[in-house]
Amino acid sequence: MRWRGTALCVGLMIVVALAAFSHVTRGFSAVTSDGVRRVDLEQSPRTLPSLPLVDQDGTVFSLADYGAHSSYTTIVSLVYTHCMTVCTTAASGQAFLQQEIKARGLGARLRLLTLSFDPVRDSPSALSRYADSLGADSALWRMATVVHRRDLAEMLAPFGIVLIPDGLGGYSHNAALFVIDEQGRLSRAYDVDRPDLALADYLHTRKAVR
Repeated sequence: MRWRGTALCVGLMIVVALAAFSHVTRGFSAVTSDGVRRVDLEQSPRTLPSLPLVDQDGTVFSLADYGAHSSYTTIVSLVYTHCMTVCTTAASGQAFLQQEIKARGLGARLRLLTLSFDPVRDSPSALSRYADSLGADSALWRMATVVHRRDLAEMLAPFGIVLIPDGLGGYSHNAALFVIDEQGRLSRAYDVDRPDLALADYLHTRKAVR
């Protein structure tokens, strides 16, 4: 009968393990931390903190300005301008989206925002040069960073971005494309190399509400 007891214990361990895995993967719908973040945002959109940012033109505004009173959806990426790895993918994705916004006449409803988490080097003038290098149209695509360095953690928190200094003046960090919807909520996230999917979902949602 000992084997029955052993089998029962093993069975219970499997059930507990599956329950735990189901919880951390949000019902088996995600198996990575980025996947869990996407599911969490879709299930519980986040509000944006009210903290001062400064853009490439030196204009100070609040992140909370992308709130319920705005009339457009915004696709957001977080980068630092000296990054030569994943940030270049994010920049290329935003450039692709800008091209599509213009080609499809979506400028009145869809905007782009790039937030830098390197406020020491990414001053407004540095952001302006970065914007120029990408051909960013300031009417559609805004570059910004925190006014006060102490606010950096608060800016990053809703997006779930984690920074690890690499010892060479840069950062190891996770990345994604995020959507701030017309209700001012941080509501969706996509792999940084899938701007096409972000656009397709936006167009589908826009068509559905017509």
